[in-house]
Amino acid sequence: MANNCDISIIIVSYNSLDPLKDCLKSIASQTGVSFEIIVIDNDSKDGTPELLKSQNVNALFPMRNIGFGAAANLASKQAIGKYLFILNPDTILTPGCLASFLEFAKSHPDFGLASAHLIYENGNTQISARNLPMRRDLLFGRGSPLYRLGLAREKDAGYLSSLGDSPLRVPAISATALFVRSDLFREFGGFDERFFMYMEDLDLCKRVSDRDLTVWILPQVKVVHSWRKSSGTRPYFSAWHHHLSVYKYFQKHYSSPYNIGLAVALVIGMALTFGLILFRKKG
Repeated sequence: MANNCDISIIIVSYNSLDPLKDCLKSIASQTGVSFEIIVIDNDSKDGTPELLKSQNVNALFPMRNIGFGAAANLASKQAIGKYLFILNPDTILTPGCLASFLEFAKSHPDFGLASAHLIYENGNTQISARNLPMRRDLLFGRGSPLYRLGLAREKDAGYLSSLGDSPLRVPAISATALFVRSDLFREFGGFDERFFMYMEDLDLCKRVSDRDLTVWILPQVKVVHSWRKSSGTRPYFSAWHHHLSVYKYFQKHYSSPYNIGLAVALVIGMALTFGLILFRKKG
């Protein structure tokens, strides 16, 4: 193995065998960039470990589900790339994706974080750039009961629907396809491992912004994301960790005497979310 490369692609997998196959194929077709692939598997039971052992990837097996952030951090310690590209397993890279990220990084050496323009499988935009969350977003976010009932839209929770055609500075981006300098990621200590899953990306964006570093989304760099193809297989598990991570985020960054009220609101929201999931299953 070479001593270094341009980009270390880090994928955290958990029971996402079929999407992961397509993701790896799309990575293999990338040209003009030197890269390595590190897949860390959180104890999948669907045949993913067997697949990885047959692929030309650096596969890590913690033997238990240690969470998204902790897994990405562990993989980053073995990465040899100048840049890290943290990528969901349910994504497909479009041609030239890695080369475009590298070109952007070279022309913006002081950037903090960058992400791609996420699109659905039908080509429509998947909104991911957003403002950093505020308490009101508890009512309108993607994990809220109002959103699940179709009574709130993404823009109500601070998502940015208009991106334009040129690189755009934004407050926060998703870790679905997150590009960052390796040394900067390590300097920040990676993701905060108190977040088992969800909110670790927004927490990192806030820490980066607090250091007056820039966060970008690149509309010209498209990544297909089959939203919830991975997390949607365990709705109760996902909903629990979403609400817990939201609470931890506000506790960490906006600690105040009102956090008891926040906890009560999240418990109510979680109960309503679980009820909606159960109702839809029965329906």
